[in-house]
Parts: sequence; structure tokens; C-alpha cells
Amino acid sequence: MTKGASSAAYPEPVRALLLVGEDQSEDEAQWQDYAARFGLTEADTDSLIRLACDPALHNEAADSIEAWAPTHAWRALAQLQAGAAVPPLLALLEWLNDDDDIAAEEDLPIVFGIIGAPAIPHIAAFLADRSKPTFAAADAVTGLAEIAKRHPECRAECVEILTRVLEPHADSDSIVNGYAVGSLLGMAAVEAIDAIRAAFHSGVVEPSISGDLEDVEVEFGLRKKRTTRPAYSTIDDDGPVLDRDYDADFDPGYDADRVVPVTPRSEKIGRNDFCPCGSGKKYKKCCLV
Repeated sequence: MTKGASSAAYPEPVRALLLVGEDQSEDEAQWQDYAARFGLTEADTDSLIRLACDPALHNEAADSIEAWAPTHAWRALAQLQAGAAVPPLLALLEWLNDDDDIAAEEDLPIVFGIIGAPAIPHIAAFLADRSKPTFAAADAVTGLAEIAKRHPECRAECVEILTRVLEPHADSDSIVNGYAVGSLLGMAAVEAIDAIRAAFHSGVVEPSISGDLEDVEVEFGLRKKRTTRPAYSTIDDDGPVLDRDYDADFDPGYDADRVVPVTPRSEKIGRNDFCPCGSGKKYKKCCLV
């Protein structure tokens, strides 16, 4: 795709976003003011959505200036509070299907958070479809947490949706449920503990994402300390270790009732971190799956 062809497809002032180039601001407070700088308004919503979801631009080389245009488009849509952008942006997450688009994975939950209440029914419907790709659904879950953080009046509705995500289902996704538990923890949603316990007892929560049930109960203040060793991957100097595999060798006299320290939150592995197994792949595409 040539620069001329892509530019011709968009009217001013949206066309100007094709020439902005790289911007890796992680904090939305550092995002450009697109309305002030480019004169973007609600009238540009449809063109911005088209730009944000343009498959040709998403297939541009990483070092291309135009490859950054979708990022600027969805950030502008967030600032314009464009609720109409939520369904196509969710569809974009599904289309990318964990295609190493870090900008989309990191930005779009924030975009949903800024848009707020208008995004909730669309995310709820997206999550109700258990056939959605794992990490697209995980990003949607994170979007609910971002909404609750920025719009406290929406917290109860977001908690309710995340609680439904954890309900037993033939197509339960343990990774998505792990992100749901993490989001509920971040929202201090102790009222969801029954649903969280039921999900853990059903074995449908991946514990390496936000910890196991004891971690959750400690973080919610429902227990003081762990009483068993965690049975999920933690990190030591040699990489991940599954505690249940080495308990006997590590401590033959191990007492399951002995109180041991809580696994520090810093030992959890981010899905976009390099996998500690040394494969050179990201955790989400290696040991997590």
C-alpha cells in the first residue's frame, strides 16, 4: 500500500493522522490532544473508525509512519467519547487475534475505559460469546476494569459482568477467567468472592495470571497468610518452577498446614513479558498456553 493510496482514502483532518508517526506514550495523560491539534470533531467519527480498523495499515511494516495511524485514530475516538467505535474496535481485537499488536492490546482497554458507560453493553455482549479468541476476550475484560476505574458509577455493572464471565460453562476459558479474577481484585470487588471461589474449585481459572484462591483471599483481606504452597508457576533465578513438582525434594518434612509467605505479586508474569523459560517468546505464546 502506497502512502498516496492510503491518504486518498481519508478526508481531512483525519488524513493528517497518517503522517504523525510513532508515539509510544503509555499514559493516556500524555496522549496528544487530537481535537486541538488536528481539529477533529464528532463529525469525523466514521472516518476515524475506518482508519483505526484499516487492515492495510495494520499490515504495514513496523517502521512505517502510517503503521501508527490506527493508534492515533483510536486515541482520538477515546477523547471524542465515541461510543459507536466500541463494536468495531472489539471486532478489531478479534481480527488481530493476539497478533503481537502490543499497541492495540495496551491501548484499547484504556480507550474503552475513557469512553465509559456506552462501551459496557458492547463488551458484555462480546464476553457472552464464549467463542471469542482468548486474548481478545482478556482485553475486553481489562476494558471493564478500566471503565470501573475511571467511572465509579459503573463499577457495580462491571463487577456483575465479570462475575458472569466466571460462571461455569462448557466453553470456560481459564486464561480469560484469570484476567477476570485479576480485574475483580483490582476493583476490590470482594462481593464477587463466591463466584471466584466457585470458579477456582471448578478448575477453570489459570492461577499464574492473578494467583490462586489463597492469593485472592489474602489480597481481599479474607485470610492473613497462605497456609499451603502455591501450586502454580512462580519465578526463581532458573525460571518458572511448579511448586507441586518439587515439594518432596525441596522439603521432605513439609507440613501442608505450615504458614508460608504470600507469593509476592511481583513474581507474576505479564503476558507480554518474555517467558522466563528462556525460549525468547512472550509468556502469552509460550508457557502460559
